[in-house]
Amino acid sequence: MAGFSEIAQGEFQFLEREFGYEVVEAKEKSDGGVVKYINRDNGVGVKLLYEFASAFVFVFIYRLVDGDFCDNPLPIGDDTDINCFDFNDCLEGDLKMKPAYEYGEDSDYYDPQDGLRNFTKESANRLRSEGQAILKGDLTILPAMASIIKRRAQSLKRT
Repeated sequence: MAGFSEIAQGEFQFLEREFGYEVVEAKEKSDGGVVKYINRDNGVGVKLLYEFASAFVFVFIYRLVDGDFCDNPLPIGDDTDINCFDFNDCLEGDLKMKPAYEYGEDSDYYDPQDGLRNFTKESANRLRSEGQAILKGDLTILPAMASIIKRRAQSLKRT
């Protein structure tokens, strides 16, 4: 059975074919996997991360710094420069992805043979349909995403 990085590269091929991204990292991990794409022309990176325990495919969008991925510095404060955000935060209502287990045992995501592929494919479809401007390099949404991230960080500090 194929691992996450192989499945993700298949389902997210449109990043290469339609948007000019290239795979710069693909590896399996004991608890999931990671695939990173870069578009050197527009300064945007995409990181796909699957964590078995979370039952979720994270799609992170990066503003590249000097042509490379740069995670958000910690701790996050009001003046922190945000370089990365979860694409799911851009989606509204039913378009937001949930962990696979929240869809229930009857969902296609529980299929023993193709559950991970089905979930990864749906994540890819949502990025392809809802993230076109971002994938082309339009990061005007970044300030709104930074606000969400900073608010989330503040609420975590209070707990």
